[in-house]
Amino acid sequence: MPSRATRTRPAGVALMLLCLTGLPAAADEVIEKTLAFVNRKAVLMSDVALTRTLLGGSDASALERTIDEVLMSEEAARLVSDSLSDAEIAAATQNLKEKTGAQFGAEALRRKAVVQLIISKYIDMRLRPLVRIDDAEVRRVYNERLAQDPFTPEFSTAAPAIREVLERRALDQRIEEWIASLRRRDEVRRPQARRP
Repeated sequence: MPSRATRTRPAGVALMLLCLTGLPAAADEVIEKTLAFVNRKAVLMSDVALTRTLLGGSDASALERTIDEVLMSEEAARLVSDSLSDAEIAAATQNLKEKTGAQFGAEALRRKAVVQLIISKYIDMRLRPLVRIDDAEVRRVYNERLAQDPFTPEFSTAAPAIREVLERRALDQRIEEWIASLRRRDEVRRPQARRP
């Protein structure tokens, strides 16, 4: 399937966008481009740019992260999409706007907010309950720290922070396993660029 990279602004669309955004538009400026398809759903250049702005990194890593978000949100939406309230979405959208400034439109920010909320709720409902860190593991890490630094606070003080770090690592591992299983199961395609 050909890439949509060559789509440019017709004069009427450029005028409409100028009126809506207040920004001048070059006649040959690319508005949007499809960078990949996930189960036939387009991964748009604007969504990848938003991911890159939020997380930093390269264009390639932002594309991969956006693909992961699409995979996760499609799976998670089956379970949690009905549980999102308008107030949650509005607050998450505003939070993204504060982080990114005025460079992204309201619809792109809202799309990203919904994706992030769906994924977060799914993780809390399905993956976080699977994370269990036993006391022996917390004690082992504490002993390692104590061996390296004799001024480490006593166990009862240090244990909650150690447990939190271990839980975060275990949850991250579960998320990585989930993403890997989605990538094996679902279809991800990248359209070929048209040659001039």
